[in-house]
Amino acid sequence: MRAADAKAAYETLVRQHAADLYRFAYRLVGDASGAEDLVQETYFHAWRSIGGLREPEKGKAWLMTILRRRWIRSMKASHPLATADDVDVDDTASPLPGPDLDLFARREAVQRALARLDVRYKEPFLLVFLEGLSCREAAGRLSLPLGTVLSRIHRARAALRAYLKETPESGRGDADARRASPGGGL
Repeated sequence: MRAADAKAAYETLVRQHAADLYRFAYRLVGDASGAEDLVQETYFHAWRSIGGLREPEKGKAWLMTILRRRWIRSMKASHPLATADDVDVDDTASPLPGPDLDLFARREAVQRALARLDVRYKEPFLLVFLEGLSCREAAGRLSLPLGTVLSRIHRARAALRAYLKETPESGRGDADARRASPGGGL
């Protein structure tokens, strides 16, 4: 690929898929700064290997694969034996004022729940429910059998349901929170 063609292909990929890359990175990393760093690292590695992209119509999948591999490398480097359950989440940050604070709180609760998921369950879940891949496509992207992807998605959904039922203040389930509150109700 000529240098001019490579530059044009790279710019097109970045322009078309920047929002998708950032959204996926944010869900994997859990914070804006980390997501921006991961996306920038993805762009750097994509630029270095743009000549290897043989099928430009598969550019989004190619970029997502680079992002995913960069994230896995960073996870292994920073926490060789850790899972997402081992990482503490800072719940002390106050929400930004906005028109819909309930929506903001729900999004933050979902992000905290995603941060608690084991990496093995988070990846297929995000590929299917955030990126819109079919389970079969996610299995191919992750080099896993379809049955494994299906069971990991099932486990991710069950864990997310359980995490989202917990109250943010106490970490206890809804029933415990009702019993602990005055009058026994919410």
